[in-house]
Amino acid sequence: MTVQSIFSQLTKEEDDPIIKTMQEYTRDPNPGKIDVSIGVQKDKSGKCYEYRSIAEAKHILAENDPGHNYTSMAGIGDFVSGAQRLIFGDDILAERGSNIASIQAISGTGSLHIAMLFYKTIGLTEYYIGVPTWQNYGPMVKHIGGETHYYSYYDESTKSVDFKSILATLNSVPVHSVFLFQTCCHNPTGSDFTHAQWQEISNIMKQRRLIPIFDTAYQGLGSGDLDADAWPIRYFFNQGFEFAVCQSFSKNMGLYSERVGCVHVVLQDSGYLPAVQSNLVALFRKECSFAPAFGARLAAIILNNAKLEERWRCEVKETTLRLKYLRKRVLDKLTELKTPGNWTNVVEQNGLFWFSGLTSEQNSKLIKKHVYSTSMGRVNISGLNERNIDHFCRAIDEVVREE
Repeated sequence: MTVQSIFSQLTKEEDDPIIKTMQEYTRDPNPGKIDVSIGVQKDKSGKCYEYRSIAEAKHILAENDPGHNYTSMAGIGDFVSGAQRLIFGDDILAERGSNIASIQAISGTGSLHIAMLFYKTIGLTEYYIGVPTWQNYGPMVKHIGGETHYYSYYDESTKSVDFKSILATLNSVPVHSVFLFQTCCHNPTGSDFTHAQWQEISNIMKQRRLIPIFDTAYQGLGSGDLDADAWPIRYFFNQGFEFAVCQSFSKNMGLYSERVGCVHVVLQDSGYLPAVQSNLVALFRKECSFAPAFGARLAAIILNNAKLEERWRCEVKETTLRLKYLRKRVLDKLTELKTPGNWTNVVEQNGLFWFSGLTSEQNSKLIKKHVYSTSMGRVNISGLNERNIDHFCRAIDEVVREE
């Protein structure tokens, strides 16, 4: 008698398309291949960029080895307080720091997961997300039993934020609907709200009692100024909102595999702080118990050493200027080649990604030319350098002319 396997009800999940593209790139033997797919900040040689300040923090940590004992369930205190200051700024913390509950979490994804679980405990399960967007948001909402509703974030005709769509959505949804926003360097479009647009969004959300949640994965890489890129969060704080912030140090410290992050919850009545803080800790206890320590200790060293933090801030600005330089190089080369189409959006967008407007078919053709982008046309600008940028632009020129 054959007993049916307990796993027979399972079907194979689809491979992550970006990871799949990266694997194809790895298998490609061509020495001139170019990877502009996965969202990792690269240096001029094409390797994962390591911040000099992080390298220095490693030396400091090695000289003061804390061992491998458990840390606090809320995370490493110096790291969490430093992360708070980075997001909210000294003025807010001095005046109303007791209105913020914070714990260390597993980078951006883990922070979002804990924030979503926390929102669920207070009955917030309806999420509104602009598309195109980071592909993990929808599955994460579904995983916690929430519902995802999508609206248009990007207008292909104007190659900019579809602000009419966001306004229409804000004005039509039920009370206490959750809007998931990226603070800056929007993934994948590179197109962010202006201050005036954030203010209009805030006004409507306040009137209609809507709830924001902020994903801040690229702080500093938009303007080159970490404080400037935190402006939307500080503005919403000062407007009296209650909300969650999900913070990652993968991109702006290069700590991808160390999974360094925090989740912060802003409340208007500090009397609720013990309840909110303890609930965050309890949720994390059920998920992970304790967050990884190594990367968070490196971040804590930087955020609690004024000279080292200043060096790090300068490095963030340097890397941002390099991204802007590469964007201009792409536009200049495509202009020189007289590539059909309007390519000015490459210099109008911010951060790591250029939303090129290339179709899925065109991106498949790029792969045949050993240029590995994503099917949606998102290009990791930092994957370009002086050795490969001409080939990259010529490949785009060729696939566009083939249409």
